[in-house]
Amino acid sequence: MRKRFFLIIAIALLIAFYIGVNLAEILPTHPWPMMAISFFVVFLFIAWQWSYRLSFFSESRAALFFAWIANIGIGIWLTFLFFAALKDAVILALPRRFLPLIAWPRVILSLFIASVVIAGIGSWQALMGPYVRRVLIPVKGLPGFLKGLKILQISDLHVGATIRRSYVEKTVSRALNLNPDLIALTGDIFDGAVETLSVHLEPLRRLRAPLGVFYVTGNHEYFWGAAIWVQKAAEYGMIPLVNENRIIPFNGGKFLIAGIPDEISRFFDKANAPDFEKAALSQDANLFKILLAHRPGVYAEAKAAGFHLQLSGHTHGGQFFPWNLLIGFFHRFYRGLNRYGDLWIYVNCGTGYWGPAQRFAVPAELTLLVLSDEGV
Repeated sequence: MRKRFFLIIAIALLIAFYIGVNLAEILPTHPWPMMAISFFVVFLFIAWQWSYRLSFFSESRAALFFAWIANIGIGIWLTFLFFAALKDAVILALPRRFLPLIAWPRVILSLFIASVVIAGIGSWQALMGPYVRRVLIPVKGLPGFLKGLKILQISDLHVGATIRRSYVEKTVSRALNLNPDLIALTGDIFDGAVETLSVHLEPLRRLRAPLGVFYVTGNHEYFWGAAIWVQKAAEYGMIPLVNENRIIPFNGGKFLIAGIPDEISRFFDKANAPDFEKAALSQDANLFKILLAHRPGVYAEAKAAGFHLQLSGHTHGGQFFPWNLLIGFFHRFYRGLNRYGDLWIYVNCGTGYWGPAQRFAVPAELTLLVLSDEGV
């Protein structure tokens, strides 16, 4: 973990340097101020990450202001990073004789202004809260009693520095208006210390569904003490699933819903590392089986364990343009409904956001999944 931390810091400094070099071209006679601004924005984001862990500071007005400035700033920087790299790719592709004909300082300034505009729109979209996405899942051989089962998925809410009580209330109200049969929370719901977030999480107590509200951990819960958050989820009326399942009666039949902890648990709690066989274990091998797993990349293990439907999150769908165009290079299944053999995998793009308060072109979502045997 320590090596990963230093790697992230090194990458952040390289990004700061690269963006600084590009911005310096806007004012070639005074390059150092632009370079300093670039490093300052990246430093601000890293400093915010550290200060957020100081409980005496994290709930102050200064901390909230600090968080918003840091997150919006890094959103602009990450958008500009893509445009700057695209500009450099064009320079490499163009014949040398054309390069002097282009006013590159104006090009870079235009790209930076575009980054600010995109980040501004993305921040506004993030503040609007999640929209409702309705998805029909056509399952071959679906037991008749399960036709029309409505599952509401909430994932990657990331209640923390900038996602506060008002956002949670908005999310819960929209969720309950959908009248789902079952609610599934697939990790990264909590992103902070219990003592500072409790007031912002109170609306989650209202989450109710006839068949229950189920919860599995994501990777971020482990950064704050997963055991504490599992206990807190139970206090809110959720049913945590840690390598276990429940048999749910429905419409005269029954199905199985199971959950596994996030893969990162191997570094924090080896006794509760993901165990697919244990999660799927039941006396009835013919049950329709649903798996809640934070990361979509466990699809092969889920299929081998006999699951029919996997609900995941984690990727945020790239969270915002232009990174939504690149996320597919890192995850085979990163967004929406996917299929792996007989296993259906749905990947929620995130009900909240993390880091940059940015949702340009990738809106936050509440997903209403409906099981069907149509279109098979």
